[in-house]
Amino acid sequence: MKKDEYIGKLTKLLRKLPKEEKQDIISDYEEHFMIGLEKGRTEEEISEALGNPKTLAKQIKAEYMVKRAEDKQSAGSMFEAVLAATGLGIFNLIFVAVPAMILVAILLTLFVFGGAMVFSGIYITLASFLQPLLPQYNFNIVIGDGLLNILGGVIVGIGLTILGLALLAGMYYVTRCFYGLAIKYLKMNLEIIKGRR
Repeated sequence: MKKDEYIGKLTKLLRKLPKEEKQDIISDYEEHFMIGLEKGRTEEEISEALGNPKTLAKQIKAEYMVKRAEDKQSAGSMFEAVLAATGLGIFNLIFVAVPAMILVAILLTLFVFGGAMVFSGIYITLASFLQPLLPQYNFNIVIGDGLLNILGGVIVGIGLTILGLALLAGMYYVTRCFYGLAIKYLKMNLEIIKGRR
């Protein structure tokens, strides 16, 4: 494949990247051709050594998405990075997408559990205060064999709320830690893929 055709295909495949980023990448590959030609190689040999533009573009996009997820930490950017990495092959579908889905499911479950604890604690606390004031409504807060009294309900409710908030705070830090580990894992994965090509 000639230089212009190769660069044209690569440019078209990278159209979704930001303009400045795309221009830097294209300049690098134009430089590859220039250096190769100076060393006496043909354009076809250089383009063959660089690999299929489609495969190269997928790898460049995945690297860009991982870098963006590292710089702009959000669930959306991590999702895009994982999606871009899984597009690199069946290996990544198994070793990136599956662990990511399992991890997200576990984290979401723990966040929901923490939120449920907070809301249950608030409900028990409020119900303990409201039951004597609104006897026509039956809040039926049952623990063991009997109804909680006001003080017991307040203590259990506040304790449950505090435990739920502690779990949510802990999950926030665990999620940040896992985010950093996921970025490292994606980078390592991309290095492995680069090494195979």
